[in-house]
Amino acid sequence: MDKDLNKLIWLVLPVVIFLVPYLSRVNGTGADLFLYGENGWIEILTVVFLFIAIFFGVLFLLLCRVQGHGWLQWWMALLVLGSIYFAGEEISWGQHIFGWETSSYWQSLNDQGETNLHNIGPLFDQIPRTLLSAAALVGGVLVPLYYSLSKRHPSVTSLHYWLWPTYVCVPAALFSMLVSWHEKMYGILGAEIPTVLDVRAGEVKESLLALFIMVYVMSVWYRARKLSR
Repeated sequence: MDKDLNKLIWLVLPVVIFLVPYLSRVNGTGADLFLYGENGWIEILTVVFLFIAIFFGVLFLLLCRVQGHGWLQWWMALLVLGSIYFAGEEISWGQHIFGWETSSYWQSLNDQGETNLHNIGPLFDQIPRTLLSAAALVGGVLVPLYYSLSKRHPSVTSLHYWLWPTYVCVPAALFSMLVSWHEKMYGILGAEIPTVLDVRAGEVKESLLALFIMVYVMSVWYRARKLSR
């Protein structure tokens, strides 16, 4: 198996993002404002992960070439644009930072009165989230699991080597699916969620999905840089 990213990035970070919201509930609800909200650490980390993904994606476009796979430049450009959209929506394109007022026209369209698209309708919110979650499941969990169990790993010259996420993407992808397990389980049972499990799963999931994108982009950049050397 080729050497990939450092474990602090692909293993420790996802574990911390997944566990901290649950651990904060042990002492009650006092940590909610610290973790959540427009300036909470969960949302801040989401944006930071996406900015890092954008940075390494641009580095790849400027510095890395993979012989025989020119399409990879277009794929990385698409990932960079998607990360810009994701990050821009998270901070309402700067409104959460600079605090400008939402115009009356946009307030009539946006159900939270913010300068963003994802609060307008499912086309800009649920659909992209579902597609990204599906990508995390298939590319971040099932494909690496298949290669691990079959003991087959794609050649560096193949499309699969560059397109599919490697094992380093598994923790962030897997935790992004597990973070809402309690909501689904207690919803099926029709029972109230215990305080210790009552985390804001949607926001934590977004942060883990952003981390999944970051790790994937960094992994492609890292492996392409090694190859070019």
